[in-house]
Amino acid sequence: MAHTEHPVAVIGAGVVGLASAIRLREAGHPVTLFARDRTPETTSDRSGAIFSPYRIDGSPSAAQWTTESFAVFAALADDSPTASGVTMGRMRELFVEPLDADPWWSDIVEDFERLHNPPAPYVDGVRCILPKMNIPRYVPWLEERFVGGLSGCIVTETIASFQQLFDRGYHVIVNCSGLGARELAHDAAMTPYRGQILRIRNTIGLSECLLEGGDDPNSAVGAYVFPFDDFVVLGGTFERGEENPVTEAAAIDGIVRRCAALLKACNVANAERLAADRIAALAGIRPCRDNASAHEAVRLERESLDCGRTIIHNYGHGRAGVTLSWGCAAEVVRLLAT
Repeated sequence: MAHTEHPVAVIGAGVVGLASAIRLREAGHPVTLFARDRTPETTSDRSGAIFSPYRIDGSPSAAQWTTESFAVFAALADDSPTASGVTMGRMRELFVEPLDADPWWSDIVEDFERLHNPPAPYVDGVRCILPKMNIPRYVPWLEERFVGGLSGCIVTETIASFQQLFDRGYHVIVNCSGLGARELAHDAAMTPYRGQILRIRNTIGLSECLLEGGDDPNSAVGAYVFPFDDFVVLGGTFERGEENPVTEAAAIDGIVRRCAALLKACNVANAERLAADRIAALAGIRPCRDNASAHEAVRLERESLDCGRTIIHNYGHGRAGVTLSWGCAAEVVRLLAT
């Protein structure tokens, strides 16, 4: 690992900030990560999470970041599944309206296939193998990789302005502040979306990730079932403008009903017993960057200031933070090298 004289400050200890800090350390930069919250209190700790390119547009940049992230997750699943919590699993997504074509990400994931005879009431579907991230293991693993494996430093502190860090001698700041960029970077496009999920024990032997794909990207509710070794994630909600990270009993009950209906349609045995053993209901505030066409309008760019100061902005990932994290981290390193 090469050495550089110029230290880098990273803001944010979610998956995007940690992945960026890891890649910067691997590239030889001294890195200090500043964050108000650390695992298990970050928004990332309240995510599903499976690799989810279906939430992202197929722009060239997003496709590159998605492809690079997939390669990293696949390698983790092969090399260190127990430690990292990353494994590969089968996912089936079902649609109530026919697809016009294969999704843009079909050549990124493994073993993609169209399902032309899905169970009623669905009329189309896809199936593939993709990475699954056991979040209670994965986020602590990222932090340990940065601190223990790469001798990075984390400071628990709220950063209210970039000037705070410039005044301490940092000339490079990587802004992975998520929703905090609304104030920190004065970005009015940053919009909170509350996501509620339920973790349950896997009492009915679920193994395949199931997802109901809708034709309304603005829908506030959905149905997905993501099984892991020791629990299952049921989701979810996507509530624009809600930034109170609390769960609501009615919303959680609605998630259970929708997920049970999805399982019944797929002829999963004992679907009526779903959520008989609940572990925890969780709510996280998704740091979305809204524009006319997307909720995940990521800002990833270099801002050059006077006196040789640089800010690299890497935020606005919304629901796709885990999926895009490693590709965006690689882009951060590239931007810093330019």
